[in-house]
Amino acid sequence: MRTHSGLVVPAAVRVVSKRELSWLIDAAEGDQLGWDANGLKLNEEALYLLLPYGYEDRPVRIWKCRVLAFADGLSVEVGRGKRISLARLDIALDVFTRLPVASRKVERQLLHWLAWKVAAAGWKSGCAGE
Repeated sequence: MRTHSGLVVPAAVRVVSKRELSWLIDAAEGDQLGWDANGLKLNEEALYLLLPYGYEDRPVRIWKCRVLAFADGLSVEVGRGKRISLARLDIALDVFTRLPVASRKVERQLLHWLAWKVAAAGWKSGCAGE
């Protein structure tokens, strides 16, 4: 996949801890990069994934990333829905490349959860099957 400018978007999802995400947020604020928490509350039990979606070559080269926070990690109790919070964070290119890559198992689970959320949104709006 490529950005509008033709730069290849990294395929690998990055995974970070609460401490690492806090550090990335502080770095973004310190470097005057973009950050939109949308009410995201950081906690130790959550799993934080970073999905790059756009590149900017401003004074600092950055990846614009969507932050997905899975409350209580990827596990779920039977009969309970999974809460996924979203945020946006700009990360300097050199920092982004050093972040740990999510395992294949985590990437597959992410795909499963996102597909479920899309399907559930369709069911709620009454447009399932269209």
